[in-house]
Amino acid sequence: MSKQHKMHPADRIAQILSAALVVASKVGYARLTREDIAKRADVPASLISYHLGTMPALRRKIMREAIRTECLPVVAQGLAIRDRFALKAPAELRARAVASLS
Repeated sequence: MSKQHKMHPADRIAQILSAALVVASKVGYARLTREDIAKRADVPASLISYHLGTMPALRRKIMREAIRTECLPVVAQGLAIRDRFALKAPAELRARAVASLS
């Protein structure tokens, strides 16, 4: 990992969530690990825990970000595993996420 420069916490969280969406799209939402996200975001895994909390809290925030940014592959994966936040996404977004699988 490169030497980290000081970032505003909101910017750091955005960086981590962006990296998490990329990782989730590649390895799968259900298989996400802090270590995979940390490697993609080029931050220590402990920094992810510091900013985003436990793994369940991190998953909630990742799914909320996937819904907010309309990251269809991640929303679709959330629907497949019956993630409660994915299931509460707007119906139109859920439909597009499912359609994106074909």
